[in-house]
Amino acid sequence: MDSVTLLPSRLSAPILFADRQDTRNALDAFFRDFGFTTRADLERLASWVLSARGAGVSPDVALALARERVEAWLGELLGPSHASGKLLSRGRAAFVLVDAARLGADVLLREPRHLPEAWRRTFRDAVPVPVPHAAPSVMPEQVLVLNPLAELLRRWLRLGQPGVSTSP
Repeated sequence: MDSVTLLPSRLSAPILFADRQDTRNALDAFFRDFGFTTRADLERLASWVLSARGAGVSPDVALALARERVEAWLGELLGPSHASGKLLSRGRAAFVLVDAARLGADVLLREPRHLPEAWRRTFRDAVPVPVPHAAPSVMPEQVLVLNPLAELLRRWLRLGQPGVSTSP
């Protein structure tokens, strides 16, 4: 009976550890997209994200927490003028463009108001312009001109007629 009760407890510990390793791998991949590469920075950022929930969370929950924390940081840094549905992707682009990861994990761990004003201005200027939404439109009819010289002569001859445009 004892061997049966000990067997599930032995199996549960490696599964919990594997979940935490998967979580760390997911968080490391998320922060590598921002340009962080050193192990110390990745560990500090993972602990920053997981401090709100604690250890043992699934990778999906950890990624949602990381997105939430980074979006909140970006929202505070960029202000309401840049707040939109694509804040995380536009903020990540600006983060990479200004090479903010070279400053280490401290840049995300600090409150944005404590960062130098010149750096904040540079970061705001690096935010890409949002892409406009796709809108259906009609493409104008195009005319194929087989003999450009004859077309030029035709336009020149029509130039003297009232109410006729010489544009194609």
